[in-house]
Amino acid sequence: MKNIYLDYNSHTPCDISVIKAMQSVWSQPGNPHSEGHSFGWKKQTLVSDSLMIFANIYDCFEEELLFTSGATEANNLAIYSGIPIAKKNNPQADTILTSHLEHKSVLNPLEIAADKYNLNLVYLEVTSDGVIDLQDMKTKLEQNNVLWVSCTMTNGVIGTNQPIYKVAELCQHYDAMLHVDASQAGYMNIACHDLEVDFLTISAHKIYGPSGIGLLYSKHIQNPEFMPIISGGGQQDGLRAGTLPVPLIVGFAEAARVLDEGKEAEALRLKELRDTLLYGLNQALAIQVFGDLDERHPGNLYLAIENIDSMQLLNNVQPNIAFSLGSACDGLNREYSPIMKSMGIAKEVAECAFRICVGRMTTIAEIHSTIDMIVAEVNNLKDLE
Repeated sequence: MKNIYLDYNSHTPCDISVIKAMQSVWSQPGNPHSEGHSFGWKKQTLVSDSLMIFANIYDCFEEELLFTSGATEANNLAIYSGIPIAKKNNPQADTILTSHLEHKSVLNPLEIAADKYNLNLVYLEVTSDGVIDLQDMKTKLEQNNVLWVSCTMTNGVIGTNQPIYKVAELCQHYDAMLHVDASQAGYMNIACHDLEVDFLTISAHKIYGPSGIGLLYSKHIQNPEFMPIISGGGQQDGLRAGTLPVPLIVGFAEAARVLDEGKEAEALRLKELRDTLLYGLNQALAIQVFGDLDERHPGNLYLAIENIDSMQLLNNVQPNIAFSLGSACDGLNREYSPIMKSMGIAKEVAECAFRICVGRMTTIAEIHSTIDMIVAEVNNLKDLE
């Protein structure tokens, strides 16, 4: 039996067109930073062409983009370089706003930056639907002198989309810099200039591109206060050292192009697969889904099966079905999730929760097989009680 992969929030396999786009580049000699010969020129042209694709898709200028090793590095760079710029622009501000919907690559650097610059780190409330409470945000912006806001665009665990344009409007009104982690938001409209965001991060391996490459957008990249966290050979105008991985960049650009061209149709297909899965499980089991079912990643479900320990279920269906308890960065951590706690979900219910996400390569036959296997395993666990 073929094992079924349903962990697309964690990692999306490369699309075949991405593999083909990268294939010929791997064997080509030349460093894109070798400016004195044609092999270097050819590689630099590939980089420039890719930047043009990203700029067109994400509504920004090419010079506002930096390549990184992924969204983790991009989030770190945004925070460690951005907060000093924000502090210089607004020296009286002393508060950072964020929420437990953020990835650890945002929360951990924010904690470090808050300690370093003696800033208050304040967490926004999250509604029971897994969405930033805008009224609470407005209140905290009024009551504090806010320097910086970090807000995800789509949460990677419960899958909920955030009202990012309304968040941006509030930040602009109260003169707070806004950093957006858009790594899970491939099916949303990512338009940097329209959003007027200060920093935004994207990851290739969430949109069927290669692992190990990401993007940081910022309108502050040319600011002389923008400080790199990786120094060396002066690549990317000295803002992020290291030889650019041209095959990964080409693959990333192709992945972004393919998704951009077929985004609406693909989102509809994923939602149909996801809803079929949910309907099938609901027919046989007592299911609770967390987060708004409409405003979410189209392939994502974060759910609990009543009185069934999610870790035991995951272990028992191996190696036939791949899903997860939450973010891959958390591994099999069973601590009471801050996200679930902020949504008001009881600890005993949270221990039954797991994330399952369909993707581009998922088939309807795999969905029906998944339903059958999960239902059968849940019934086996109940018989053992």
